[in-house]
Amino acid sequence: MSMDETKVKHLEYRLDMGPWGSVFAVPCALVDRHLKLAGKEQLQVILWTLRRGEAGFSPKAAAQALGIPEAQAEEALEYWVQQGLLAASQDTLTPRAQPETAGERNPPTAGQEPPKAPPRQRMVKPDAAYLARRVQESAAIRSLLQEAELTLGILSPAMTNVILAGCDDYGLPPEVLLMLLHYARDVGKTGTAYIESVIRDWSSSGVFTLEAAEAKLQELSEKRLAWGVVASAAGLPKRSPTKKEEEAAYRWVREWGFSREMVAAAYERCADNTGKFSVAYMNRVLERWRKENLRTVADVTEAEAKKSNAKTQNRSYQQEDLENLSFFDLPEEL
Repeated sequence: MSMDETKVKHLEYRLDMGPWGSVFAVPCALVDRHLKLAGKEQLQVILWTLRRGEAGFSPKAAAQALGIPEAQAEEALEYWVQQGLLAASQDTLTPRAQPETAGERNPPTAGQEPPKAPPRQRMVKPDAAYLARRVQESAAIRSLLQEAELTLGILSPAMTNVILAGCDDYGLPPEVLLMLLHYARDVGKTGTAYIESVIRDWSSSGVFTLEAAEAKLQELSEKRLAWGVVASAAGLPKRSPTKKEEEAAYRWVREWGFSREMVAAAYERCADNTGKFSVAYMNRVLERWRKENLRTVADVTEAEAKKSNAKTQNRSYQQEDLENLSFFDLPEEL
């Protein structure tokens, strides 16, 4: 054996993985079912979350790391909970089990609640042959897609799939879907991710008739108007509210009946003490005013003045008691 052959025999190689040396797992369902439909921020947040592993984080931390508003980070996390990829329990997010194929169902175990939305019966992204067959065999589907194009403009393949899923997977009648699409256009939210999230919500809420759809649209309109009152009173920039903010605004304005002036007064106290818009702080303020039956700014001013005077008098009494105590406790002169 020659010297060169000996060198070749003992030659060792090392594979430099570079950036591939550190990886993290991504669920197949994320790519197979959501990659085409999810928005940019939603994909950013879920990938950042998976990269964090078991390390704790907050929506604020995600927003800072990704350079997006905190409200968008919260909405993105809520989106993945709604899609069934994450399960929320108090302050913990955990991966939710996914079926191996789109047609399989995960039967609930004893004591476990079934999923709110009906399970998917086929792939999220049907091929062109499936779409052509559905259009050919169903005049209702054909009419729905034509009306949807008049409402939203030229439909992308992703939007076509979402609309088709609304009928075939979630069971919404075409006429109900059209009402949903008109609403999305009117509020300026025509992205596939938003429309699919509304479809899921309507399906899980049992909105399967025109009457139920009208009631749902009335509720959504009232929530939108309530948020407009709160955003105006607090001087917030124009943006979509998070689910928590929307529900809080509806509670303050519609259920508790507070005026814009009262909401503005609550925000002033919130900003003075926290330096920002805080749903939790404002809710405590408005809840206290509701319990004390304070309905106008004048009522609040009068109540706060009474409390301030009571505190001042109490301090005066305490000071007088201390002075009297000091007088009687003076040491006797020798």
